[in-house]
Amino acid sequence: MTVIHDQAMHYVYQQVLERLLGHMSQAQRASLQLLIQRIVVAAGGPEYIGTFRVVVLQGSDRRSERLLAMLRAAQLSIALRASVTFQLRVLVVNLPVAASATLERHERSFSALFLQDDPRVQLQMIEGSEVVPFSRRPSAVPERWLQARNAMLMFGHLVDARPEALLGSRLHLELADAVGIALQAPTPADVLITAIPARQRRRYLAWARRSLRLTAEHGRHLLHQCPASLAQGLSRLHGALGMAPGKLAEPALVDAAESAPLRVIALDDLLPHLFDGPQLDVMLGGGYEAAQDAWPLAAFADLQAPAQLHELRACSHGPQAARPALRLAGQPGDSKWREGHTLQLAKAYGINQTQLLCLLFSPFARQGKYLERFLKYRHADMLVALPYLHRALQGKPCPDAVRDWLVNTSGLTLGQLRAIYAGRITLSAWRLQSALARRDVQLRLLPRSSSGRRSKVPGPY
Repeated sequence: MTVIHDQAMHYVYQQVLERLLGHMSQAQRASLQLLIQRIVVAAGGPEYIGTFRVVVLQGSDRRSERLLAMLRAAQLSIALRASVTFQLRVLVVNLPVAASATLERHERSFSALFLQDDPRVQLQMIEGSEVVPFSRRPSAVPERWLQARNAMLMFGHLVDARPEALLGSRLHLELADAVGIALQAPTPADVLITAIPARQRRRYLAWARRSLRLTAEHGRHLLHQCPASLAQGLSRLHGALGMAPGKLAEPALVDAAESAPLRVIALDDLLPHLFDGPQLDVMLGGGYEAAQDAWPLAAFADLQAPAQLHELRACSHGPQAARPALRLAGQPGDSKWREGHTLQLAKAYGINQTQLLCLLFSPFARQGKYLERFLKYRHADMLVALPYLHRALQGKPCPDAVRDWLVNTSGLTLGQLRAIYAGRITLSAWRLQSALARRDVQLRLLPRSSSGRRSKVPGPY
């Protein structure tokens, strides 16, 4: 029975490969042969290809989908020539949380490539700080997002709550934290294959090293380009964002690059052929917009999330009687979907919409400069308790109901709120967070915040 099953699966894989090749242009088929040669050479020769492990980050763009199709074709082509082929690990990434439509699109392409039932392929997805098996229906486990949740709330309240800053370069630290965990598997990958162009890779490495230098981080991750080691260093920075201001996360116990550094195979010379013709898109069932391909570094983020937070912020930063309905101009009837998507983001992080709105106001920073305005617009019934709220944030005695209201409304502990109120943060942590607030998810420079919260550096405590 096993022999019959293996023969049947071999026939199925052969059909998948023939279909893939039939949807490739001549230039893409030539690029495929070059990719196969590079993988075999990186493995050390055909005799080692059976134990060679390849990892790829699957983003929500056409570039990622076509790269996966090429890797699948390479895997099946090698399997036809020999009795074994390389192991492929696919990590689906879409921060801060993948929408159901995105996961369904991934599932369609995985089905077209016949990945789910192939023991040589491991399909996984990143949920918060954990790596879980891929599923089109993500589980709602707030504990997985606990560190990311604290990092986002502390960053927004203390530094900058603009959606571009909140979901900007800070997300790359969140991504590095999750990828670093994924790369510390019991059987680590040998090579990471990426289709991100050289210019974008250099921009990312420059940003990463600058961020590490701002916190006086030193170590092997500064001396070479091992992705696992670099992710380990950036993971420490992400851990620091979610802790009490000024504290750094404990050093990782394992040096990811101590034994065998994770190598990178870049496909810069093959990229021009990766976008030849629409045939592969027809086979994979993708529906990606051309604009997504222009920003490879943003392929691992949900580009709609900042726009939805902008909409929520605009609808909340006004007196309650004058606030418009939650709807973007030119898109009537679409507000219910957008509000639901925003709530999905909040649900994944384990925060409710009240806490999300509080974050967008950031009322506790700079000794509660905007606290009265926040109460006036969102919690008018608490205006009478304003003096007690200031006392609680200053660490003075106050009614328990006031402390409970602060914790429930913000989603932060009273200790974290008092640190935000007083602006207690070390100089290195302030430099890091200020630098993060100046870059969007594509690592482009943002204009300075008009709130003035970063115009003066608070002294270290």
